[in-house]
Amino acid sequence: MKVSILMNGYNCQKYVKEAIDSVIAQTYENWELVFINNCSTDQTLEIVESYDNEKIKCISTSENIPLGAAREVGLKYCDGDYVCFLDTDDLWLSNKLEKQLEMFKKDIDLKMVYTGVYFINGSGKCIGKYTPSAGGDIFRRQLVRYEINQQSVMIRNDFDFSFDQNKKYSVDYCLFMSICAKYKVGVLESKLVKYRMHDSNLSHSVNELEWIEQKDTLDNVFQNNLDLEHMYPKEYQLAYARVFYYKARYLMSVNEASNARVELKKYYKTNLFYCSLYLLSLFPVSLWSFLHKKIRRFS
Repeated sequence: MKVSILMNGYNCQKYVKEAIDSVIAQTYENWELVFINNCSTDQTLEIVESYDNEKIKCISTSENIPLGAAREVGLKYCDGDYVCFLDTDDLWLSNKLEKQLEMFKKDIDLKMVYTGVYFINGSGKCIGKYTPSAGGDIFRRQLVRYEINQQSVMIRNDFDFSFDQNKKYSVDYCLFMSICAKYKVGVLESKLVKYRMHDSNLSHSVNELEWIEQKDTLDNVFQNNLDLEHMYPKEYQLAYARVFYYKARYLMSVNEASNARVELKKYYKTNLFYCSLYLLSLFPVSLWSFLHKKIRRFS
């Protein structure tokens, strides 16, 4: 069985060699790496092309394109029986592919498998970890609290799936939620990925498109699977509560506290977290920003 690994890169010379080396170090050797160079202007292309390895395909785009479009371009070159994803600043443990393929072999109905994750800083030091719970209703779990790390995913390449080329910030969420809603998904509690945390993702940077794209994803999932809302009424509410929390967070970041308060009030009765956020929104934005960071770990 051949595994295709899709890696998209733009100006990633600092870490890309480490990422590629973690692929080459895999104990499972029947793989191909499809690298999409998205018009890098640094030494990214030279580093990738320096590998004398026929398993590595490097394709350059003619112009810099959004992440969803870049991932979709890469999928066209992935002809393996399975498809994985690795960003240029993240790493795999050496047995990542082997462990996931073992799980697929045991259950032919599985369409996707994801794993636990180590969080590392810029120098590679472990600063945290996450262990997902195996078993249970995977789709229900994602509605309550989305936990799928893109670097940890492996998909069986025997059904139609694609990235939304219009998405810029929630590309992976869109694809993985649609798969969880329709197919059987497996979880490995083993931590087989090292996800690098930078200042940008540590600070939870806010973008208006984040909530818009996630709401669009949920709308599509529930509209295309009409029974799901009735099967998961509580989880449905929690999923949308999170979306409108993201909207409120964006509004707070652009000093629209009154509008943020309106959004938070829609779901403040959902649970203690959203109630706390609504109460915080009644105070000055500076206090919201400070205390918000303290309570986010309970979300």
